[in-house]
Parts: sequence; C-alpha cells; structure tokens
Amino acid sequence: MRSFVRRLLVLLLASLMLLATAACGDNGGSQAKADQGQNIKGLTVSGAFGQEPQVKVTPKVKVSKLETQVVKAGTGNPVQANKKVMFNIFLAKGADGQKLYSSTDQGTPTQVRMTDNEFFPAIIKALVGQKQGSRVAIASTVKDVWGAAGAPQLKLKGNDTVIFVLDVLSVEPTDVVKGPQGKQVTPPATAPAVKEAGGKVTGLDWSKAPAKPPTKLEVIPLVEGTGPAAKAGRLVTFNYYGATWKSNKAFDSSYSRGQPEPFGVGVNGLIKAWDQVIPGLKRGSRVMIIAPPGEAYGATARPGIPANSTLTFVIDVLGVDG
Repeated sequence: MRSFVRRLLVLLLASLMLLATAACGDNGGSQAKADQGQNIKGLTVSGAFGQEPQVKVTPKVKVSKLETQVVKAGTGNPVQANKKVMFNIFLAKGADGQKLYSSTDQGTPTQVRMTDNEFFPAIIKALVGQKQGSRVAIASTVKDVWGAAGAPQLKLKGNDTVIFVLDVLSVEPTDVVKGPQGKQVTPPATAPAVKEAGGKVTGLDWSKAPAKPPTKLEVIPLVEGTGPAAKAGRLVTFNYYGATWKSNKAFDSSYSRGQPEPFGVGVNGLIKAWDQVIPGLKRGSRVMIIAPPGEAYGATARPGIPANSTLTFVIDVLGVDG
C-alpha cells in the first residue's frame, strides 16, 4: 500500500505468505472456468457470508491433493488471474478444525492480487474463476501450500491437512474508464486549483486558497460522473494525487506512476476521509477531498506527511465493482 494508506492488519497472513513456495507458469488465465468441486469429506462449513464461518470436521479432514468445495456460489464478476481480489479468509487444521487465523479478527479484509508473489499459488488456482459473492472451502496438504518444510510456526507438518474458507467480497473492477466523464462542476473560488498535463493531475495551485486549512472535512465535486456508484465493502479503481496543505509537491500520486489503483473502500483499510467520501461516488467522477488531521493521520507522521497535517486529494473514480 502507498504512504497515505493505513497498512492492512494482516500480519500473520503476511508472514504465512512469505513462506509460500513460488510456482512458475500460468495461473489458469483470466477467463478460467471455476471448479465447483465436490463436498470435502468430513468438512461442514456454516454461518453467514462475510462473517467468520463455523468450521467443523467429523472426525477429521485428510486429503492427499487440493480439494475445492463451493459452499455458496456467487453471482458477481469472476476472480481473474493477476487481478486484485478482496476476501475474508479463515484457516483451520484439518485434524480437528482448530482455528489458525481469521481476517475478521483483524477488522479488515485481505486484499491481494492473484499473482504468485502475493498469494499462495495453490489457492490462486482454486479461486480464479469463482464469482464475487462466493464462499469457497479448500482443503490441501500443507506441503502443497507452504512447501516441503511445512508451516512450523503453525506446528503443521508437510503431510498435514489445512483448511481455507474464503468469502470473495469483491473483485477488481472490469469496466474502467480512462479519466473523468460527466458534467464539469465549478469549484469555490478559494479552493485549490487542479493543474493538469496530458490528462494527468500534476499539482495544485494554492494562490487563491486561504493560508490556514479548513478544520472540517471538505468534499468539492469537480466532475459529476454518470456511471454506477461505488459501494462500501467493494473494490474501487481510481487515480489520486495527494499533497499536504499548501505543498507544491505530492507525497503520493498514482498519476505519476501511470496506473490507477484498486482499493477496498469502507473496510477500514484507508484513511477515514476516503472511507467516508468514496462510497456513493459514481464512475467518471472527479472530487477534491480536504481532510483535516482527524480524518487523516492525526498526530502520526508518515513519509512525506508531518504530524497533524491537513491533506488535500484529487481523486478520479474510474471503476467500481458491482
């Protein structure tokens, strides 16, 4: 995540993924057909989608190769290889169903790209093609996920069985526009003016802005989009430019990298201002967000952001997931 984004609280999962064995070759292709699988022998999964599942094993789950069971079939867009996915993940021992990890304990879903250097290749293979809204159970040998050394931090050997239950909350938007599309809106005279070059935001003109920043969150529409609205709990693709108040240099900008970013909104993975403002914005919108410290990072300094800074963002909403 970039400097302005609060790091996802998935420390255990991150440490597990670092031990994953990288696999070479194709992940199945972005249009791979999902394997609906068969019932995994000895496994019962219950509970509401999006909440921590109840996992029971009778008397145990033991597999020699990866098995997949679609507990609940979704109806949204499918998971694609090399694209970002947001999901809740639950890990349990196949021997007794003991819980090993749950992203719901962290309060923030997991967000990763379906690439071998970001997530387990074996799990990617099982997830690609599954649709948004699906709950997928996976049983695998520890060896097939972490390699021959097993997962000693979990006290699991290579031939042990581990169970994953994943709720596919959102997939990277597939319909993404190149820039703002809609009705231009004239901002207040005292708002920072947006500088552009080649369709990219390059800076802010502060000449008419007051010396002191506003003390409350301000949202200034610049283009009113006409596409579908962003939803809380889903991935949204957008470009952004961020600077501290009166700064002529961005502390972060996706425009300069030439690639918009998909992020989950409304899931405690972003600063408060973004989680409040972005849900409801329509695809094609451009908005300026002026976030006082209480809606940004408060007294915590970040790279390029001094403590107690007021942040100003220009955001183009380019794609939304369902």
